[in-house]
Amino acid sequence: MKAEAVVFVVDDDDPATEVIRRLASMMDFECRVFSSGYEFLATYDGCQAGCLVTEVRSPGVNGLQIQQRLAAQGATLPVIFVARAATVPLAVRAMRAGAFHFLEKPVHEQEMWDAIQDAVALDRQRHLVRQEREEVRRRLAGLTPKETQVLRMIGEAKSNRAIARELDLSIRTIEVRRSTLMRKLGFETPDELVRFAVHAFHRDLGANGDHPAL
Repeated sequence: MKAEAVVFVVDDDDPATEVIRRLASMMDFECRVFSSGYEFLATYDGCQAGCLVTEVRSPGVNGLQIQQRLAAQGATLPVIFVARAATVPLAVRAMRAGAFHFLEKPVHEQEMWDAIQDAVALDRQRHLVRQEREEVRRRLAGLTPKETQVLRMIGEAKSNRAIARELDLSIRTIEVRRSTLMRKLGFETPDELVRFAVHAFHRDLGANGDHPAL
């Protein structure tokens, strides 16, 4: 059975990593431990939801550098930093760099549990959003520019008459294009078409051109 999420760990502190392994197992998450930042970066592909728990001063590439490289790749994996003898400046630096959480060793198990749960929940949501965007892209790719134009106007709650008037076309032509859109996009009811149009162009996925700026 595939794990619900993956907790990636970059730390050479065996007792600490064993605690994280145990917590991840209790959450039904897979745990992958790496001895260095280089090893983690060489294998991470961003395909599965999860989070990264890393020692700030990890061997080779340190925790802050790992986060910077992930950001440069466009990865949004939440990063939980842990550190021995953490200082306020170090914690501030990590949070400014985009850390999801910062914990000082020895970490209380409940704190780590909560941090992992929250980080994975955030990454799952991000994965869902990416999947929705990819599906919108896939469907829009099969439309002609004229069909996309009508779809956008449908998302603006314009009637067939209003669309026809604005495009200087007959109402019958717009009705045909609506019917074609429903067939191409795989919808059975007009309401489904309207919801998709709103989602594709006018809610969170907004667009400035013919396609959403995803």
